[in-house]
Amino acid sequence: MKETDPVPVAVRVLEAADAEAWTTFVTAHPEATLYHTLLWRDVVQEVFGHRPLYLLCVRAGNLTGVLPLFRVTCPGLGSKVISLPYDVGSGGALALDEASEHALMQRAIELAREVRANYIEVRCKSPRPVLEQLGLRRSEPVLLSEMVLDGAGPVRSRVAPDHRKAIRKAETRGISVREATSLEDFHAFYRVYLSVFRDFGTPPYGPTYFPVLWRRLSPSRAVRLLLAFHEDRCVGGLLLFCWQANLVSKFAACLPEAVPLRAYAALYWRTICLGLEEGYRSLSWGTSTRDQTGLIEFKERWGAHSHPVAVYALPIRGAVASIERYYDSEGLARRLWRRLPLSITPVLGGPLNRWFC
Repeated sequence: MKETDPVPVAVRVLEAADAEAWTTFVTAHPEATLYHTLLWRDVVQEVFGHRPLYLLCVRAGNLTGVLPLFRVTCPGLGSKVISLPYDVGSGGALALDEASEHALMQRAIELAREVRANYIEVRCKSPRPVLEQLGLRRSEPVLLSEMVLDGAGPVRSRVAPDHRKAIRKAETRGISVREATSLEDFHAFYRVYLSVFRDFGTPPYGPTYFPVLWRRLSPSRAVRLLLAFHEDRCVGGLLLFCWQANLVSKFAACLPEAVPLRAYAALYWRTICLGLEEGYRSLSWGTSTRDQTGLIEFKERWGAHSHPVAVYALPIRGAVASIERYYDSEGLARRLWRRLPLSITPVLGGPLNRWFC
């Protein structure tokens, strides 16, 4: 090799001995969230049973990139390789340079072919030209709403007057917010979550999801749950994923009777205050489809900025599933789901969320 030749990169599957190096790399990367950590890998494995295919890239003995992937399988439907399931906008490689990202994705495509997957899908927060160079098709099915936490004054100035009014109304109407401190608190929110998500027409996560979050993530405060109370009764909550400078609102749910009490406003405001108090630099409010204009506007009146996420897909042995169909709130599947007895939804929701992820 000539001295002017670039040092080649090597890609391999993550092994147990690489765990510390992976965590060190992710901790130092400014775009990393909890979804890139091995903590989240272990949650997905335990709750949903998916096989991780985590790749790392090395140049001259130094780690230059990582790519978290999962193989998702279902009898009769085949399999798919996704980075990452259970979130739209957090996948793709974290890399120090384009050569490392290219090598990671090239190996990911090879792995998807080796396991005979239907397709490979990479859900990125922003466009990644490397993926298009490798032949993956790009779509922008949803918008991600995020806000910068750049100080109490600037953040408060961007909150719309109607939201500030709603915060005051929540207080005068008896809504209080506190952080969950026990597994029973998580169970209390799960009961609210089941009711609200049934009414949304959305299959809920199964009964193991919240206990696993509590056991695996709460010791490091990587997960935090804010609970809304009215007259000593839990009427809502907001689940947060926390990693380094990034705060992610996983989902919020409030009982119908708590909505006019402005419980959502109280929860969102407490989330913003927590982020400011504890030095987080960004807060993600999650994704919305383009036709959910009211929801997008609601998030932006808190000071968020919305932008499309870039989802890349490459068919291998079958058609690529439509993310837009999952978000279709008036589809037949969702309308039927709303009619189910509440007790059945977690029993069915767990298995459904293994594939629809």
